[in-house]
Amino acid sequence: FHFTKEPLMEEYSVAAQIWKYSSVDMCELAMNSVIQSGFEAEVKRHWVGRDYLETGQTEVHKTNVPLCRLTYRATTLEQEHALIAKITGKQE
Repeated sequence: FHFTKEPLMEEYSVAAQIWKYSSVDMCELAMNSVIQSGFEAEVKRHWVGRDYLETGQTEVHKTNVPLCRLTYRATTLEQEHALIAKITGKQE
């Protein structure tokens, strides 16, 4: 049940208030929503960057997500994969 004609924006607004998200947090959430969405590739390129599908790199001026945050996320993911590989004995 939503009170507006824009349910997604309403949900983002509620999330921002409840969890005290910053504007960068909200931009990252929106960027990830686009990336994981079922939108066509051209739509995703328009919203997150023209080379995203080929390189995985987004354009900061389109997403408003700083490069340092994206680098942190990528580094953390690599470390988690390495830890899982070490624990399971499937090191590369």
